Amino acid sequence: MIKNNPHRRKGFAVILTTLSLLLLVPMVGLAIDVSILYMIRAKLSAAVDAAVLAGAQGLARGSDTATQNANAQDAATRFFNANFPSGYWGTTNVNFPAPTIDDSVANYRTVSATASATAPLYFLRVFGADTSLVSVSSQAGRRDALVMLVLDRSSSMTNPFQGTTACAVMIQDSAQFLSNFAEGRDMVGLVIFGSSVYSYPPSTTFATPDANGRTVLSLINQIKCQGNTDTVGGLQAGYSQIQAVNSTSRVNVIVLLTDGRPNGFIGDYTKLRKNPGSCDTAGNPLIGVAAQWAGGPKPSGTTAGLMPYVATTPNGADGAAIAAAAGCQMAGDMTKMRNDLIKMPAVDVFGNSTTGPYSQYNTNSPYYGQTATLDLTIPAQVEISSVNAVDNEATTIRTDAKLKPAIYTIALEGNDPADPPDTLMLRKMANDPSMESDADPIAQMFFQQQKGQTTGYFADAPDPSQLAAAFNSVAAQIVVRLSR
Repeated sequence: MIKNNPHRRKGFAVILTTLSLLLLVPMVGLAIDVSILYMIRAKLSAAVDAAVLAGAQGLARGSDTATQNANAQDAATRFFNANFPSGYWGTTNVNFPAPTIDDSVANYRTVSATASATAPLYFLRVFGADTSLVSVSSQAGRRDALVMLVLDRSSSMTNPFQGTTACAVMIQDSAQFLSNFAEGRDMVGLVIFGSSVYSYPPSTTFATPDANGRTVLSLINQIKCQGNTDTVGGLQAGYSQIQAVNSTSRVNVIVLLTDGRPNGFIGDYTKLRKNPGSCDTAGNPLIGVAAQWAGGPKPSGTTAGLMPYVATTPNGADGAAIAAAAGCQMAGDMTKMRNDLIKMPAVDVFGNSTTGPYSQYNTNSPYYGQTATLDLTIPAQVEISSVNAVDNEATTIRTDAKLKPAIYTIALEGNDPADPPDTLMLRKMANDPSMESDADPIAQMFFQQQKGQTTGYFADAPDPSQLAAAFNSVAAQIVVRLSR
């Protein structure tokens, strides 16, 4: 019998271990060095992405193309340096050439950048390589925009906030919002709505005074908040300005800010008079805004109208009944509208249904799920009709296959607790993609219903102090995208 020799077994184990180390050490070294290279590349890539995005945003700063391009390159360089620290994981020879800017496509510019760095190798030096070059590229695009800024100036915006008012905060933050757009490239217009609507057309010279000395900024600074919330009038005014320009090469955007639910709409009441012989004996068309003055969707309270729907100044025209109401009781007291008119019309002046379907969707709200009766004596019914009209107008805008307007909505919350904005409605108006994964089945239903329609973005400001952040998030969404 041949017996195993333990000394021979030990010798074989030493040989096997030595051979294994010859394989394992390079493999471990490769794993470590590759991991370091991966982290360096990821950091470099993130820095270049940040740089081109900042560069694309920088294209909005400056009154001419050369200045805008220089600002873009400067912003990109600063962001790259801030996001890729010197000596990161032992890197050397970091190179970030000035980004290139291409404007060969109409109303579209790209910022392209490449960066490289020499990364050290540790374990793989046994193969004769001490370093490895890491290089990445990225590109961001900025499409010129046509932006209609639609601002709510209703009376609730005068509520006090931290020594000022929500109205004053809105003026300050919306003025700052304008800095995100480039004069000479982007077009910016303005709509201000309460009961009546003031509209200023978009132009590429939005920061240059017109023949009357007006700019978008100067008009914003003239806002005095008062009146009701004719949201559908404001939304439609923004859309009509986009239609008038009729640009398919720009991104067409409506940015709507509101602090409450819609509580009035423009209707034609000419054929809805109770006493045609005594109310408006001249037979003029009775077109104006009926609104609720109850401070929320209450079943009883005050309704009023008919108010003018067109304003010639940013401060509105909400103090008296329309001129065509001469001879009607509401001419002397708008709360007596109910004595002159039979009911609200089933459609507003833009053709939007006031009877549904939005008011039937959500039973969690004080008035959703109720039947729209068009009873203009009930504040809740006026609000139901107003909400339905806004929802239907937003659908018309989102389904414009030619101009593809996007609606961006901002909810200013915390300003009027008795009548807060309907955030679900604002998300639906924007067709915000976040509805797809929402816990609320109604939001998911909206997402399914509106698939294929233009998507926008919803931003929430929990109180006026956070309105600037909401504006900034909207600005970041509108024109700048990574495109690599």
